[in-house]
Amino acid sequence: MSTPASIWRQHKKLHSYLNKVGKLIVWTKIFVAPEGFEHQTPYLVGIVQFQDQRLPLEIVDCHEEDLKINQKVKVVIRKIGKAKSEDVIEYGLKAKPI
Repeated sequence: MSTPASIWRQHKKLHSYLNKVGKLIVWTKIFVAPEGFEHQTPYLVGIVQFQDQRLPLEIVDCHEEDLKINQKVKVVIRKIGKAKSEDVIEYGLKAKPI
């Protein structure tokens, strides 16, 4: 179980990525998810190229057939994983096509 303090320390810089625009380099669909993400399958993940770095991000709010190489995406913050009633709800970075 994550504590609010540990989550805060891990996510202090999330705001610096918010609404950052990049381009989608490659993507895939995940059918067998790691523990804690089974309820989301299938879901899309991709590598997004920004000016200074590349990040692996989940792709949200689109269908796979709508994605194209070099498509512009922006970073959004969404809930990650599935929290139990006694857990803290965690949020993370995801990519949304523009």
